Amino acid sequence: MNRIVAWGVTISVILLSGCVFKSYYPVAEFDLPAVKVDSPAFAMHIMEFRNNSISGSRFQARDASGQVFSDPYNKWVLPPEQLIARTLNLTLQHPERKSETRIPITGELDIFNVESATKTFRFAGSWSPTYTKREYQFDFSVPLKGDSPLALVEAAREAVGKLAQQLSSWSHTERKEKK
Repeated sequence: MNRIVAWGVTISVILLSGCVFKSYYPVAEFDLPAVKVDSPAFAMHIMEFRNNSISGSRFQARDASGQVFSDPYNKWVLPPEQLIARTLNLTLQHPERKSETRIPITGELDIFNVESATKTFRFAGSWSPTYTKREYQFDFSVPLKGDSPLALVEAAREAVGKLAQQLSSWSHTERKEKK
């Protein structure tokens, strides 16, 4: 009798485990590749942004009601505040300017996530050169070209590239004003 009960319990556990336990799914990590922008007029050093957003290392989406969903299977290789600074420094770096004194730029990150209602990646915040109290706002929305993690990465890359272009354009305007 005990053998029958033991076999029954064993078979039940085996059959139910397929319904109860999820199979292992590896977490994918994504970097934010640099984009090509116009060469800045002078060397800059982008400091780590202050992260005032809801965003962390995991990919996140916000629906129309404001509810935030984190993707359990996809994440950035660095937290957004570090990732953005690193990408901007790589994008705006030019080997011929390595000996120049770099102008420090600080920033704040307000939004760095997918807006589910509009199917866009939104990137917003502000930045400021440390030698002035002027603050420059940015707010970029880039449509997602699909539902894959790679579509999100490409939209984020494009949005950060727009900020890099804004910084480069500002450097040229700033150079003209100082002359």
